[in-house]
Amino acid sequence: MSHALGRVAAALLLALGTGALPGAFGDDKKDPLPKAPDWSDYVFIADVTGEVVRADDKKVILRVTWYEAPQPKGGNNNNRRPNLGGNNRNFRNPFAQNMNRPKQANGQLKEKHEDYELEYVPESLVRTKALPPKFDDKGKKVPYTQKELEDARLPLGVPAYAASRSDVTPATYLEVYLVREKAIPAAKATEDDLRIKYAFILGKDPNPPKDIGGPEKKKKN
Repeated sequence: MSHALGRVAAALLLALGTGALPGAFGDDKKDPLPKAPDWSDYVFIADVTGEVVRADDKKVILRVTWYEAPQPKGGNNNNRRPNLGGNNRNFRNPFAQNMNRPKQANGQLKEKHEDYELEYVPESLVRTKALPPKFDDKGKKVPYTQKELEDARLPLGVPAYAASRSDVTPATYLEVYLVREKAIPAAKATEDDLRIKYAFILGKDPNPPKDIGGPEKKKKN
């Protein structure tokens, strides 16, 4: 009997040494890191910067301000709505030092804004280009720890830092990456098919237009 007990004790010690008894004294295995969303069913269309008019957990109303050259009298472009999916890069980005502003020989350019309704998909992520300041219990600004920075960058493979849809509020400047389902042929795709892949928070407008954040206007029948 003593020999049998000795073999059992030896087996237990060996199992403990190799970690072969999960749960017996607590499982030290770390939770797997979150994975980046699978975007294989979507195709990238464009990225654009604008100001949030209204937002909820399903969609964003984004105001994009475009630079346009004055149209000659009788021109047919005066009432044309810029296409977010096109190659027009003449939108205003207050965080890019007007790098998107087109060069005009006579310097005459006007600004025209349009509001676009953009929906999230389940895979959509909100990110922030810069983490908000961190303060200790005495109100003193302190740096983030390396662990906090690593956690904020999750999931792996996604740019910038983690934020949430609740952070997307009126007067927030956003850079949005827009995608479309691959199943929709390009020839049949419309603006309504655009969806948000990433919404990057750039900052806040200190002097937003008066109608930003106001009640949503009801569509006329």
